[in-house]
Amino acid sequence: MNRKQRRELRKDKNLIRNLYAIIQKYLPELFNRFYNLTDTRNQSYVTYDMKVICVTRLFGLLCGLTSLSIISDDNFNTDACIENISTICQTKLDELPYWETIQDVFVNIKIDELREIQKYIVKTLIRSKMFDKYKYKGAFQLIFDGTGLSNHDYNLNNNCLQRKHKDGKISYYKYILECKLCVGNIVISLDSEFIENTKMLTEKQKQDCETNAFKRMIKRIKKNYPKQKFIITGDGLYATTPIIKICNKNKWFYIFNLKPDRLKEINSAFEGNILLENETTIKDYYLSTNIKYKDITVHAFKYIEKTNNKETTFRYISNIPVNNDNIKSIVKLGRNRWKIENEGFYTQKHRTFNITHLNSRNDNAMKAHYFFIQFAHTIRQLLEQGDLHTKSLMLKLKEVSAYLVQSLTSPNPNLMNIEINFQLRFDT
Repeated sequence: MNRKQRRELRKDKNLIRNLYAIIQKYLPELFNRFYNLTDTRNQSYVTYDMKVICVTRLFGLLCGLTSLSIISDDNFNTDACIENISTICQTKLDELPYWETIQDVFVNIKIDELREIQKYIVKTLIRSKMFDKYKYKGAFQLIFDGTGLSNHDYNLNNNCLQRKHKDGKISYYKYILECKLCVGNIVISLDSEFIENTKMLTEKQKQDCETNAFKRMIKRIKKNYPKQKFIITGDGLYATTPIIKICNKNKWFYIFNLKPDRLKEINSAFEGNILLENETTIKDYYLSTNIKYKDITVHAFKYIEKTNNKETTFRYISNIPVNNDNIKSIVKLGRNRWKIENEGFYTQKHRTFNITHLNSRNDNAMKAHYFFIQFAHTIRQLLEQGDLHTKSLMLKLKEVSAYLVQSLTSPNPNLMNIEINFQLRFDT
């Protein structure tokens, strides 16, 4: 398709209709779940039910409008937008909820109920079977990593992580551990765990950390997905005996980065073994299986990538049986870890959703906004990576946002009759 053809196609492109159709087809209970969220407000004074509040916030985020105040701006809060949100919510609205109304609701919204919606989204998408082609040996890949959300010179909500600098000053951080379901080129938030000091610490007490957050999260994942097979993937921080034992106990595969300064005995055995015998004959790949360390057994392997006279080494340990036939595939799975950085955190921080913007200084509201960003990011990826018409437009992320705003804030009678006889198609 040439540029002229794309321009013609873009003229009448109704992306909000495509987005709404995806929700209707693949997440049909989402809005009902919003409606059934616990509402702690005095019902005598309630104008907007929980569904209207949540749908307004969600569609603002889907349009790339991360700041709450923009939702109340005249450029977004048009008569057409009010009519379109009314259609989506199947109710009659005279006005959209003001941003302060949304904020007041989020202050008291129950985070555990938002976790249930997060679980609903992931389980429903898995049950659709459209991601089955991305399984390896019947297992989906989960990628774990932590990221900072904000930093302060004061202890916001008295639960920030703390870092003392050489000059004696203390910085305070909001931090989170994310677990992403990696399917093809997209990463979907499967679970989120805030890393925070839940009580005031003394000098001798340790702060919360990514490892402890992982242990809390993994119990929830096992409970929520008891029969699902997973490949647990993370950087060298996760290459520890306790975490490996957790994976083995749950009968999950794992692939962790193997750093020279961690698990030194395994590193030493691996390098010594491949000098004597490399168990793969594939060029630039090195393998040593069944390395015993304490009471665990691991397979260690590495790949040396040579590009532009530069060598980069990728080292991993795994409990997946590795051989000549699959070592390239296993290394590729290991390198997928970068997708949580690129398709995940980078997009959410710098391209579309601005997760480093707090949206609220109230701790509960801040977390609620974070979960809604995860919902929106998942749905946007379904549109951008799976909808054939949207992919054919070859739009940049900001252009997708602009088209969504344009179609949501313009008269859109086609929203009344959504056609769901279509399939999302993802690249392999």
